[in-house]
Amino acid sequence: MTTRALTDHLVQVSSDEAILGFVRSDWNGYSALRGSHLASATLLGTYATRGLAQEALRQRPRSI
Repeated sequence: MTTRALTDHLVQVSSDEAILGFVRSDWNGYSALRGSHLASATLLGTYATRGLAQEALRQRPRSI
């Protein structure tokens, strides 16, 4: 898993195969956004640390 800072408050998270999503720094923590394009990314949740938000993106989406 690799990260690339796009701005001071936005990081792109990628695997070897594809872009997993983005981690955005918010006033109350870090938001994990899943999707390859920021405009259409889906909010997974807000986490206390950037590492937890990145881990949420790394995990496979679950189907019910």
